[in-house]
Amino acid sequence: MPTNLSSIDLATLNTAQGAIIAAIRQRCCQWEQDSADAAADGRLSNALMLEHWAFAADLLTSTVSAEISVLFAQALGARFGDLTSTTHRSAADQVLDAIALEVASAQSEPTQAAVRSAL
Repeated sequence: MPTNLSSIDLATLNTAQGAIIAAIRQRCCQWEQDSADAAADGRLSNALMLEHWAFAADLLTSTVSAEISVLFAQALGARFGDLTSTTHRSAADQVLDAIALEVASAQSEPTQAAVRSAL
């Protein structure tokens, strides 16, 4: 894990979370279907085992989602500082302000030549 959490790309982290959770949920659904099929075929031991695997995968989905959310929050905190709500501004307002400042600082100022040519 990076020691400098502020360098983590939040969009990539968010996309990775979605892909990982979707893959685990897809496998969970497959095991649930396989369990139902096994039960219908009378293979009750197999059905129970697959049901347990699906349950474990469902728990894993929650754990992975929570851990990536914590990492996301830590990266936000490292990048934008303390985002606790105050009586004047919510944490969401502070995040929006910080992101606006980051975007503004990433944009280059137009050169005088470009301004003159536009006029």
